[in-house]
Amino acid sequence: MSPTELEALLLSHPEVADAGVVGVPDVEAGELPMAYVVCRGGSTVTENQLQTFVAGELHVTQTLNTR
Repeated sequence: MSPTELEALLLSHPEVADAGVVGVPDVEAGELPMAYVVCRGGSTVTENQLQTFVAGELHVTQTLNTR
């Protein structure tokens, strides 16, 4: 999943106001996406809930790394 696709997916969550995704170095994969999320005012969504949301939208061949 490209950073743009991950951003779009995060932005589709009703409690997310803005999101940005950048690549960070990783020894095993070379690079992994890191998401920065701004929640809407009054939001109670947690990091784990957003990870579950994204994981539920991934294609069967994709995985969410939560290191």
